[in-house]
Amino acid sequence: MSIVRGPVADRGVASNATRNVVATEPWSSRWKRRVVTIPAVLGATAAGLAGLPFVLAGAAASDVVYRRFRFPAVRVSVFLVQYAVNDTTEILLAPLYWALAAFGTRLDAPASVRRHVRLQSWSIALMARRAEQLLGLRLDIDQDAIAALEPGPVIVLCHHVNIVDASFPTLLYTRLGYQTRGVVMAELLADPGFDLIYQRTGSVFIPRENGPEAKLLIARLADGGRSDDAVVIFPEGRVFRPERLQRSLARLAAGNPERAERLAGIRHTLPPLPGGFLALLDALPLADVVVIAHAGLDRYPSLRELARSVPLRDPIRLTAWRTPAAEIPTESDRRIAWLDDQWCRVDSWVDSQRSST
Repeated sequence: MSIVRGPVADRGVASNATRNVVATEPWSSRWKRRVVTIPAVLGATAAGLAGLPFVLAGAAASDVVYRRFRFPAVRVSVFLVQYAVNDTTEILLAPLYWALAAFGTRLDAPASVRRHVRLQSWSIALMARRAEQLLGLRLDIDQDAIAALEPGPVIVLCHHVNIVDASFPTLLYTRLGYQTRGVVMAELLADPGFDLIYQRTGSVFIPRENGPEAKLLIARLADGGRSDDAVVIFPEGRVFRPERLQRSLARLAAGNPERAERLAGIRHTLPPLPGGFLALLDALPLADVVVIAHAGLDRYPSLRELARSVPLRDPIRLTAWRTPAAEIPTESDRRIAWLDDQWCRVDSWVDSQRSST
């Protein structure tokens, strides 16, 4: 579940990447998926709204039985219903927006982009508000880090410990008025909101096990590097788990001892996968790189544990730093070493935050 639902700025202009990305998946494959996912979400939303009193009564009873008097089950239930309502709204508006875009032939026109980012802006603002009201999810970022976020265009790297943190970069840049596009795992196409709206605003959905295809898709993000543009990627590729860290380091030691030595000390992050990052640097050579690190969500290794802990008592702490494009190495090996150094810095910052609490 992602608190933030996509690119949100209202400054968007036509993106050549948008048309290209939408066209990459065969029509038959796309609709084979959608005839399952769209009715499922619409049905779940209708059932959730109709049965909401019973759902809330059951959640409240569960909270009382387990002596959870801040009622986390009730809060999470309401949040999930809100998420479903947002998804359903996007599903219902998507065909209207398609028709207004000359029946899909002008989805990348400025007017079409503006309609889609306004919808995303509404969805993001509402879900962020509900996350704070119901889940106690608050972001605490220092002024130096905020200053590092701007100006654009930027490539944004963030580490990944929980599905919730997938929203953080977009939320930060939304509040600054930027349009964000993401490098997103193709599995999220199972969410019709992502499937119908995200692709129309320029994000790319990459297959996890097909590196060459993923790099081709990422290369299509090169649409000029507008000043209001932020392209987000999570270089680890997966949510952090201690057992995944050990497996990743073992594979790295077997295949690339030099990188394994550089990353041997990390404890709170996974070794970054450089392929997508290198492809982004090639696609957007004028973009600076911003690294975002956060601490607090790592206390909840699973969504179930997070759900039982809401409302969260402490804010999620964030920091960020920026490297100008001119200071990024040009050779692939040096770029990978630079990325590894950044990830060691992320890991060290997370460790310092954990030590101070």
